[in-house]
Amino acid sequence: CRASGRLKVDVPSRVARLLIAPALPEFFRQHPDIELELGSSDRSVDLVQEGVDCVLRVGQLGNSSLVARRLGEMQLINCASPAYLEEHGEPRTPADLDRHWAVNYASPSSGRVLPWEYREDGRTLTRALRSRVTVNNAESYIACCLSGLGLIQIPAYDVREHLQRGELREVLPQWRAEAMPAYALYPHRRHLSRRVRASS
Repeated sequence: CRASGRLKVDVPSRVARLLIAPALPEFFRQHPDIELELGSSDRSVDLVQEGVDCVLRVGQLGNSSLVARRLGEMQLINCASPAYLEEHGEPRTPADLDRHWAVNYASPSSGRVLPWEYREDGRTLTRALRSRVTVNNAESYIACCLSGLGLIQIPAYDVREHLQRGELREVLPQWRAEAMPAYALYPHRRHLSRRVRASS
């Protein structure tokens, strides 16, 4: 039986614009009887209260009564603008970060500032970097980096176009943070609807 009906999905706004929207033509070729209502927010959505079938979330999940299906992971990279690197030099090792500035990113849900992370010898390490600005959304995070205010760690898809145009450069490529898992979350149901299965 072919999946059909209305599917209400909520994803982070940049994921909607950069990943989901470009993939929709192929999705609709495969599932012509699905009508999609795509919400794009960076807030926590109450699936039952708001009638949402499925949400996409990235990163470690908190305790939840929702069913989580892992979809893959998003590679994080370290970036800086050419103007920042011209003024401050390029970090070559994690120890160099002590002399650099970062744009801090605070979780929109908890307000917690996320630490600078990197992998070394199979371990995840963190480092405190100086910062003059803290933001809580990806648009501002990227804009501050483009303005030369500091280094950022961000999913590669988020800055692909900026990298291609030379507006940002990857730094410390051998000391990236651990990739972030991506999940589809949906309410407990005895059987997952065909609409949700089709979307994930």
